[in-house]
Amino acid sequence: MKKTLLFTLALIASGCAEPIPRNLDDLSMQGPQYLNPETLEPYSGPAYRMSADDSTQIVLRVNLRDGRFHGDFEDFEPDNVEDSLGLYQTGTYRDGQREGPYEYFYPSGVLRGRGTYENDLEEGLSESWFENGEPRNRFTYVAGKRDGPIEEYHQNGQSFAKGTFVAGELDGPYERYYENGQSQEKGVWNMGEPCGDWMIRGQTRYYDRCPSDLEYEEG
Repeated sequence: MKKTLLFTLALIASGCAEPIPRNLDDLSMQGPQYLNPETLEPYSGPAYRMSADDSTQIVLRVNLRDGRFHGDFEDFEPDNVEDSLGLYQTGTYRDGQREGPYEYFYPSGVLRGRGTYENDLEEGLSESWFENGEPRNRFTYVAGKRDGPIEEYHQNGQSFAKGTFVAGELDGPYERYYENGQSQEKGVWNMGEPCGDWMIRGQTRYYDRCPSDLEYEEG
C-alpha cells in the first residue's frame, strides 16, 4: 500500500478547498509545537513525513491543531525496518498525546494487534495475533504498565507462557511451555525477581525464598 506524493498532487489538481498537507520537515519547531515558517504561528492542518531513504515515500500522515498532533493518523513505517512499507499503524492523537483505540498491521494488511491509549499511556486490553490468525498474546495495561494476567501463545496455538504482571513487573506463579505443550520453565516471580525453587529445562534452580503469599499453586 505504497503512498507517495501523488496524493498531494491530486489534492492540488482537484482544487480541493481543504488545506494542502505540509511536510513536517518544512515546518518550524518551538518546543513541542510545529509552527508555520511563514507566519511563525502554530500550524493547524494536514501534514505528512517522508522516508529518510526515499524522498517520494510518505511514512506518516497526520493532522495538527495549534501546532500539535490532533486527530487520526496513519503510520507507514514499521518497527522492523526489514518489513516492507505499508500501512503499519492507525490511531488518534489529542493535543499531541495518543488517545483512544489503535490498530497495527502486517505488511500483508492482516491485523497484527490492537489496544487503547489514555492520556498518552496504554490502558486496558492489548492483544495481538500471528499472521495466520492464531492469537499471539493478551496483556492488560494500567497507566502504561502491564498489570494483570498475561497469555502468550506459539504460532501453532499452544500456550507459550502464563503469568501475572503487577505495576509492570512479573509477580506470582509463572510457567513457560514448548510448542508441544511440555513445560519449559516454572517458578515464581517476586516483583520482577525470581524467587524460590524453579524448574528450568528439567533442572532445578534455587533462588531466595519467596514471600509466603507467592508460593506456587498447582493447577
